[in-house]
Amino acid sequence: MLAQVASAARASPALRGLLLGGESLARVRFSTNAVLPEISSEELVKVLDAKTPGLLVLDVRSPEELAAGSIKGSLNVPTPVFKQADTGPLDAAINQHIRHAKQVVVHCLFCSPGKRGPTAAAALQKRLEALGVSPAPAVRVLTGGIDAFAQQYGSRTDLITLPPEGWKVQAH
Repeated sequence: MLAQVASAARASPALRGLLLGGESLARVRFSTNAVLPEISSEELVKVLDAKTPGLLVLDVRSPEELAAGSIKGSLNVPTPVFKQADTGPLDAAINQHIRHAKQVVVHCLFCSPGKRGPTAAAALQKRLEALGVSPAPAVRVLTGGIDAFAQQYGSRTDLITLPPEGWKVQAH
């Protein structure tokens, strides 16, 4: 059924607009044919500046990577938590933080298709459904990850924490 809805949404801009709440969103494809919306750095900054209630930024990088910089107020749940057979740690994060959000923006370093951010976002959405979280938060992926965000908004100390030397593109 999801594959049919995704296919119809790709074929019809009007239907896509209805399904995605009329927002202008890009899509990320997964091998499951699931379609998750993306949010640009610009859109995220507007939401952050508006202090929109119910927003949760979810950083899925490793704790070691956080030293390079992070979006202020983000929650760190490393990617392996989404992949392990024991769902206890993910369920704990969902029950303590994620289920109460209205919108979850997931990011890793680059967030290109098949990378950690989109993969974790798809796993999160699947787990929210399995747990019967209702209403489930809208899960979106930050286009370009924190790399794009930091390159564009690295000077906004109210939004991002960076080391003294600033943002440096990292390989992953």
